[in-house]
Amino acid sequence: MKLNFIKKNQFQLQEISFQSFLLLVCFFCYNCENATVDTHLEGKDYNEIDNMFSDAKTQQEKIFFAECFLEKAKNEDNISRTLQAYRMLSVTHADEYVLAYSDSIIAMTIKNPNTYYPAIAYEKKGDFYYQKRAYQRALDNYLEFYNYALKFDQKGMVARANYNLGVVKRRTGNTEEAIELYKKNFVYCQENKEKINARKYLNSITALANIFNDIQQVDSASYYNTFGYNEAVRLKQESYKNHFGFNQGVTQFHRKAYQTAIDSISKYTPYFENVQDDDKLVFMYYYSGEMYAATNQEQQAIEYYKKVDSIFQKTQSIFPITRKAYVRLDNYYKSKNDLENQLIYKNQMIKVDSILKADELYLNKLIFKGYDIPKLKAEKEDILSQKQQQKERFNTIVMILFVFILLLGIGFTIQYRKQKIYQLRFNDAINSSKTKKSSQNQSKKAQKIAVPEDVIENVLQKLETFEAKAVFTSNEITLNSLAKEFTTNPNYLSKIVNHYKKCSFSNYINQLRIEYSIEQLQNNPTYIRYTIKAIAAEVGFNNVQSFSKAFYNLKGIKPSYFIRQLKKANQAS
Repeated sequence: MKLNFIKKNQFQLQEISFQSFLLLVCFFCYNCENATVDTHLEGKDYNEIDNMFSDAKTQQEKIFFAECFLEKAKNEDNISRTLQAYRMLSVTHADEYVLAYSDSIIAMTIKNPNTYYPAIAYEKKGDFYYQKRAYQRALDNYLEFYNYALKFDQKGMVARANYNLGVVKRRTGNTEEAIELYKKNFVYCQENKEKINARKYLNSITALANIFNDIQQVDSASYYNTFGYNEAVRLKQESYKNHFGFNQGVTQFHRKAYQTAIDSISKYTPYFENVQDDDKLVFMYYYSGEMYAATNQEQQAIEYYKKVDSIFQKTQSIFPITRKAYVRLDNYYKSKNDLENQLIYKNQMIKVDSILKADELYLNKLIFKGYDIPKLKAEKEDILSQKQQQKERFNTIVMILFVFILLLGIGFTIQYRKQKIYQLRFNDAINSSKTKKSSQNQSKKAQKIAVPEDVIENVLQKLETFEAKAVFTSNEITLNSLAKEFTTNPNYLSKIVNHYKKCSFSNYINQLRIEYSIEQLQNNPTYIRYTIKAIAAEVGFNNVQSFSKAFYNLKGIKPSYFIRQLKKANQAS
């Protein structure tokens, strides 16, 4: 079987180039920290260093011996040993170094592949991406692994590829295809169980037991559960023994033997909680919830569905049953008319759906169709089409970037000018004179107003006192109340203020209050710690909105901006 990977290979060559650069940087940094190689390694042959690598207890020790192995291979220009060193490093690391070293293997062997290379490098990359939940990239690499294994007739590697592809198919609900892949893997493992390790052998049984439970084929599930449990006991594999025991509880649930199922799952759940195996706990918690729901123990069921949610929030790991748990939670809170909790779990369900649907679209329509029924395309047409698309995309991106940068520049310019204007207005507010004395505004011009001279003189004197004593900070001041206090009538007072203060009475009071607030903010340390609401109340405004509006109308800036800039100025001084 062959697949057409022209497009993917071009992408991968770019990825290899990047990863190779990353490898060089990381390798340089690591060697700077470990510049002095222990002298006891001098003269050691490859097998001796490899044994030291195998016996090392910590990851750092393994990396050190693998690096020594690599250095020796490079110094001797030994290509096969260099590949072996890259493999050692790729399986030792758990981060992006895995990709870097795997890509180094691919780059060295892709033109002259052999039985193992670059196949196992693609498998390692697939494992890495699968652990990171990047299922599309995982499948791309697993398929490359499968193709090379098939090309060189490596039956064990083909079986591993079938298993890996089956895992992802099952994860996205493609059960029929997954069963076929699992069965092929199981047949190979059964025929070679004395040659392969216990983990791979038991995994082949586990996969079938799990998926038959998924589709509720209880007889098949029970067969593989019992068979797997006995094999796990024979091979002394505690984790697998617990898994098959739990799985049999799920099978009993599908048979509607609810109490037996609850007892079984309750017995094995603590083991996986202790080892913090979140992927298995998702199933345990979900089926615990299902069993309690089936026996009308609603509250217990909801608690277990919530545990499924907690694992999803922690790991972002997606299984089809994750969505089912959210459906249960959504329906429960809908029945309780609890809109707040219903919204929470509805949003979670939407999030799971978006991930599952994206994966299923990719898996069903691209990867597995290509795997099951490979369709080769004309290389020339693919390359020409890809180049044309790249050119069009490049031109589009350049245009978009140009427009974006232009708009960004305009935006920055407008914002800069706006800030400059605000800064000037702030400086004007700081430097402006405080509340002006009435005498400064009195004008003995020839222009007359329809108010007796003695009344004018009396009111202006009283206004001066009114300003000096900051009586205007009372929020009860009105034109009528002040006229009454000045023993005059509102009409006279309004005309005097309009003529001598050059504004309406309300604007006059607001100006006094704003100037007073600025003076207090500058000179009274207590004011600078007040909220804007408190400052507004202190100077006579009834609410924040009227204070902010009056402040902006007079000074051209908001009080929040003024206070922020004043604090900066105080800190700078």
